Amino acid sequence: MSKRGAMPLVPAPMRVSAKMIDQCRRIVDRPAKRQLRQLVNWYLTRKNRLGEMGDGFQLGLKTRVPAGSRLGRYAYIGRGFSAPSPVCVGDFCMISTGVTIVANDHGVDDPETPMRLAFRWAHHVTVFEADAWIGHGAIIRAGVRIGRGAMVAAGSVVTKDVEPYAIVGGNPARLIRTRFDEAAIIRQDALLYGAASAPATRSS
Repeated sequence: MSKRGAMPLVPAPMRVSAKMIDQCRRIVDRPAKRQLRQLVNWYLTRKNRLGEMGDGFQLGLKTRVPAGSRLGRYAYIGRGFSAPSPVCVGDFCMISTGVTIVANDHGVDDPETPMRLAFRWAHHVTVFEADAWIGHGAIIRAGVRIGRGAMVAAGSVVTKDVEPYAIVGGNPARLIRTRFDEAAIIRQDALLYGAASAPATRSS
């Protein structure tokens, strides 16, 4: 057990359909490239003590992900990523360079304790659902959930959950617009997850 306490359960990454994985594999993976990545990812999974690293996952050079993290298929995390606790990254998720997840380690409301000593260490799993896109240099509070298909603008500071298909930006991050109307969301979900399954059921 670390000074942050017990490690929470890390959920399985949100999955897209097998059909979408096959399509992505054909587009982005040459056979030799895929074989090399499988070897590299086998090594990185064990070196970093990850819960899982899916087929085709890409990790930036010299980038470490906290032990216990679960990383989906054909997603990536760019160089300079930092997090104090495990993350869950869904299939097709894109996390750009320089993204930082920050803990909430000090209380601010106790007049009897200076903030420097108001420790409240705890692990919080940050969840990135499938096909989300996090821009360069975004700062995200630990424990936040970024919904499927959401976009976080570069340099944003995310302090709360982001709804599926939302585009957010700023400090603190606010809704700019939703990517699709309701009918288009239904079509996108059917494309990515299959008509037979609601996305909410595909996170485990």
